Amino acid sequence: MLRRLLLACAAVSLMAQAPAISFDKTHHNFGRITPDRKVAAKYRVSNTGNAILSITQVRPSCGCTATVIGKWSIAPGESTDLEATFDPRGLKGGVRKSIEVICNDPKTPATSLTLEAEVVQEIMPSVESVYFHHAPKSSTSRSTVRYASGNGEPVQIVDVKAPGAPFLSFAYRQEGKDLVLEVAFDGRKVPAGRFRGVEQATVRFTNPRMSQMGLNIQWELKPSVQATPAELVFQDAAGRELRQKLALKQADGHAFRVTGSRCSLSGVRVEGLGPRSASQDLSVVLPATLKAGRYSEVLSLTTDDPDQPELTIRLAAILK
Repeated sequence: MLRRLLLACAAVSLMAQAPAISFDKTHHNFGRITPDRKVAAKYRVSNTGNAILSITQVRPSCGCTATVIGKWSIAPGESTDLEATFDPRGLKGGVRKSIEVICNDPKTPATSLTLEAEVVQEIMPSVESVYFHHAPKSSTSRSTVRYASGNGEPVQIVDVKAPGAPFLSFAYRQEGKDLVLEVAFDGRKVPAGRFRGVEQATVRFTNPRMSQMGLNIQWELKPSVQATPAELVFQDAAGRELRQKLALKQADGHAFRVTGSRCSLSGVRVEGLGPRSASQDLSVVLPATLKAGRYSEVLSLTTDDPDQPELTIRLAAILK
């Protein structure tokens, strides 16, 4: 009986001897920061228990956060600092990271510390790419990019250049501390034989820390000869010849002629090639020799239209 009582007292004594971890804060907000400088936050770690507190691991959630701790073992009543350094390079917008602290506190073996920031560029573009889809050959298309100030200073452009792209021009205007860049695409200045492309423009600023930014410009001219339907779809039993109507029309009403055809699927032929006309009614024929299966092919038609010497049409077939 006495032995059991002594063992119980020893157990109570051991349970009473335990560390207890606490922090002065578990979250830190850096607010608005720029991506070119690291920032640091300190978390005060204390042992409010009556046994030595041993911190065994400090695990940041990603490589952009590094930690340094003053002491890994903390006596009862003592404290130390855990410093977290955050590197925002390559990040933008709202960012939230965490740090997991593992220790021998029986009640709180793991604690998650968090930090957050809004990473802002000194100059923030509304888009990084501009697209001109089906741009008319006979006129000018326009698009805008806003360069917003992230540091409270006015955004000012030195110049904008797009080497080898005489069909592109640029104008800009100030709107408060932001700057709006207008990109103009003139289809009339596109060299003959070009119908689509990707250009790289360089925008130079007066800001010494962000002196230039790239602008990706993708473009595609509106087809001079338009096809109806835009995609040919065949669905039937294999072993029989299949036909689909294909109507071609010149957008400006000019007469043209289809001079030839080729297809990535062997045996496909185009019938109805005739004299010059503003519209052409053709038939696309799949041969009876095709086996059952699914086909995804490309049909190319050549024309004598100077603005559309080649027309590409998707061809799909499901043969049972």
